Amino acid sequence: MKHSRMKKLLIPTLALTLVMTTGTTAFAQNGRDHKDDDRNNTRQINDKRQQAAIKFDFKDIKGKEFEWALSYIMSLVSRRIFDGYPDGTFKPQETVTRIEAITAAVRLMGLRDQAESAEEKATKLNFHDAASVPSWAVGYVAVALENDLFAESDSNVNPNQPADRLWATTLLVKALKLQDEAEANMNARLSFSDSSSVPAGSVGYVKVAVDKGLVNGFEDNTFRPKQLVTRAQIAALLDRAGNQLPNSINGLVTGTVVAPVSGSILTVRTNGQNINLTLNPDVFIYRNGAKVSPSALQTGDVLKIRSNDGSIIYIEVSQPNGGNPTTPTQAVGVKTGMVAAAINGNTLTLLSNGQTISLPLNSNVLYFRNGSQTTAAGLQVGDIVSTRSYNYGISYVEVTQSVGTSGTPTNFASTTTGTLTYPISDNTLLLTTSTGLQGVTLNSNTIVYKNGAFTTLSALQVGDILTAYAYNHTAAVIEVTKSVSQVTTTGEMTGTISGQINNNLLTLTSGGQSYSLQLHANTSIYTDGAQTTSGVLLPGQVIKVHYYNGVVLHAEVLKRADGTSVTQPTIAQLTGTVISATNNLIVIVNGNQAQAINLNDKAFVYRSGTQVSGSALQPGDIVKIRSYNNSAIYAEVTQLTSGNTQNFNVSGTFNSVTFTNQGKIATITINQTGTNGSNVTTTYNVSSSVTITGNISNMVQNHAITLQGTGALITKINIQ
Repeated sequence: MKHSRMKKLLIPTLALTLVMTTGTTAFAQNGRDHKDDDRNNTRQINDKRQQAAIKFDFKDIKGKEFEWALSYIMSLVSRRIFDGYPDGTFKPQETVTRIEAITAAVRLMGLRDQAESAEEKATKLNFHDAASVPSWAVGYVAVALENDLFAESDSNVNPNQPADRLWATTLLVKALKLQDEAEANMNARLSFSDSSSVPAGSVGYVKVAVDKGLVNGFEDNTFRPKQLVTRAQIAALLDRAGNQLPNSINGLVTGTVVAPVSGSILTVRTNGQNINLTLNPDVFIYRNGAKVSPSALQTGDVLKIRSNDGSIIYIEVSQPNGGNPTTPTQAVGVKTGMVAAAINGNTLTLLSNGQTISLPLNSNVLYFRNGSQTTAAGLQVGDIVSTRSYNYGISYVEVTQSVGTSGTPTNFASTTTGTLTYPISDNTLLLTTSTGLQGVTLNSNTIVYKNGAFTTLSALQVGDILTAYAYNHTAAVIEVTKSVSQVTTTGEMTGTISGQINNNLLTLTSGGQSYSLQLHANTSIYTDGAQTTSGVLLPGQVIKVHYYNGVVLHAEVLKRADGTSVTQPTIAQLTGTVISATNNLIVIVNGNQAQAINLNDKAFVYRSGTQVSGSALQPGDIVKIRSYNNSAIYAEVTQLTSGNTQNFNVSGTFNSVTFTNQGKIATITINQTGTNGSNVTTTYNVSSSVTITGNISNMVQNHAITLQGTGALITKINIQ
C-alpha cells in the first residue's frame, strides 16, 4: 500500500491531538458546502505560514454553557487544527459530519501533509459515493483508508452523514490502533441497559473504549449508540483519551511557574532549569475552568504551554498551585554551612563542604539567632546556619552556632508532624501526632507552604497532614506534606474522624490519606443502633459514610474513639422495580413479590441525578434502596422507566375499592405489612380486564386477599 511508511507516524502526536481536540472540526473554516474547494484548501496550507492569524475569540462559546469545552477548543486553535467559521463562531451545538471527523482524525494523527499532497488528492476512490466526497477531502479519505480507519465492508464514505456516538467511538479506537484489542473483546458483556442496541460487531470497540476510560454512559446507565454527536461533545469524547496517551508531544512544553509574570515575561521551571518565555499579547490562558489574564498565573501553577512564532500563545493550568495533591517543591532543600559574606541584595553566600555557594532568598525569609528572631543584618560572617528553601529560594535561616562560640550549642529548633485536627484558634495549631494531640504556637509571620506555593494560615484545612518547623517553641514554617482531598464522587468510605467538624465539613483518614466531605443539613448518623445527628461525631471515631457527589447523606459509627465497638442498626439493601410510590411509602417488585417499604422522614431520593420526593418515582423505575431498622433512608433510580412489564404478587387484607364511570374496578386498596413491621395501606391501579376469583361476597374489610399484576396494573384478584 502506498505510503505505508506513514503508518509509523507519531502516535504521540495523535495523543495530544485526540486528547486536546475539541474534536470535531478541524475544518470549520471551510463551512458546510465547500463551494470553493481549491481556494479553501490553499488557505489551509497557507495557515502554516500565517502564524499571526490565530484567533481565540469565538463569539458563541462565551458564558457557562460551554466552559467545559473551552480549553479543548482553544488548544486545537493554538495548534492550527482548526480556526472556526468565517463569521467568528465555533457552532458547538452543531452535529459533526463523518467527513469532518475523519479529516480531524487524520490531521490529529500527524498525517495532514500527506493527506493534502498532490498524490493523495489525485487518488481515485473506490467507494460507491466517491463523487460526493469534496475534492479538498479526497486525500484525507485516502489516508484514512490506508490507516485502517474504514472497515473492510465499508462501500460508502457517507461524508455528509452526521456522526453518532457508536461511529465516533469506533473511529477513536481505530485511530489509537486498538483494533486487535477490540476484536478480542467482541464476545464481552456490556453493562449498559441498552447494550442490546450495540451491534455484535461493535461490542469490542465499545468495551475497549469504556475500559480505557475514553467513553462512558449516561446517568440512566444507557450508551445511546445512535445519539448524534455535537462539535462540543466530541471534544470531551476525544479528551478522555488523554490518560492513555504519551505526554512527549511535539510543541508542548510543561513547567511550573517560578515567579509572577513580569511585563510579558513568564518564568517557568522545566527539566530542572528555569526558562524565560515571552507571552504573545493575545495569549489565551485557561485556569480553573475559565479564561484569565497573565496576572492570574500563580507561583506553583503547573502549565501546559504552546508557542507560535517565538512567543507563547496558549497556556493551560493543568495543576493550580492550590490543587490536590502535590508535594512541596524544594529545589534547594535544606542547606547548611558558614556565612561567608554579609547578605547582599537577595543572595546568601555560604561556605559548605569546602565550596562557596550562593543561595537566592525569597521575600518572606525568617531569620533566627541565639533564641530570638532577627533580620538579615543580624547574621554575622562565621555563623553556622541551616536553611530551608521553597520554590527555589530560602525562606528560613537558623543560626545553629554563632561565630566565636564553641561547645554544643543550645538547640532552639523542633519539628512536629501530624494531622490538623481542629481549626486554628488562639494562634495555635492542634495536631494529632503519633503521641497524641499536640499544640503548636504560631509565629506572627509564620510561613505556610502548601501544594507547591506560599499561602496563608487560612488555607490550612482540618485533615491536612503537615510538618511545623518551630524555633524556640514557636512555628516559623508550616509545610503541608499532604493536603486533605475533597471528595466529589458518589460511594462509601470507612475511616477515622481526623478532626473536629467545622463549617459542616467532615474529615476522615482512610488508607493513609485524609479526605474532606461535606455533611448534608439532614445527614442521619446511626450510633448504638439509633438514628441521630452529626453532633455525636468526634475525632478518633471509626465511621462508615455514604456520600452522593461528595455530600454525606448518612453514616454509621462503627467504633468509639476509645476503640470499643458500637451496636449497629439493622441494615438492608434492596433493588427492585417501582409499582407505586408516595412520600412515605415505596412499593417495589423484588423477586416477583411486591414489597411495601417505609420511607424515613429524612430519606434521600434521587432520580436522574436530582434529589426528589418519594412521590416523584415512576412505575417501572428500577431503584436501589438502603434501609436502616426497616426504614428506607436512601433510594436511587438506577434505570428510568421504559415501559414496565414486571409480573408480581402481593398479599394482604382487603380495605376498599373505587369504580370507573362504567362500573368497573379502578383501584383496590389493601392492608400490608411494611418493612418496619407496621401496617400500611397501599392502593393499586386495576386493569379494566381484571379477573376475580373466589367468593366476591367475602371481599370485605380485613378479609385475606392476594393480587397479581403486570407493570403497575392488577390483572387478577384472588379472594381467599
